[in-house]
Amino acid sequence: MKVRTSVRILRGPLDVAPLVDVILLLLIFFLLTSSFVFQPGIVIDPPAAGQSKGGVTDTRYVITATAGLKPQIFFNDRVTDLAKLRVELARIAKSEPRAAVVIRADRDLRHGVVAQILDTVVQNGLSAVLASKSDGTGK
Repeated sequence: MKVRTSVRILRGPLDVAPLVDVILLLLIFFLLTSSFVFQPGIVIDPPAAGQSKGGVTDTRYVITATAGLKPQIFFNDRVTDLAKLRVELARIAKSEPRAAVVIRADRDLRHGVVAQILDTVVQNGLSAVLASKSDGTGK
């Protein structure tokens, strides 16, 4: 006996209800398993231009100190030492008393060297800014 089979492909509109159900279930799953972390911020009110009284000028000088067997000090990318730095800062303090000095120090530099440089800047009456670079490791 021979059995006949007839298979026909039905062409019709696609039922989207199961598709929408699966999408909504996935959305609910991701919403419930994710965590939202709100980090609090600090609200600041920066001064507007022209509000500062007796601030520093736009002229900035950079002192860079590097670590090593003998620490090296650079003033505006020129090698110098502490004695020459004192003379140069005294000259700048006379000509530009409101100048800012940025001090960049190597992480491995002894703190005493940084303190001497900072003391030299402050003794001349200049504004000092200590700059540091974060490498993202938290060290």
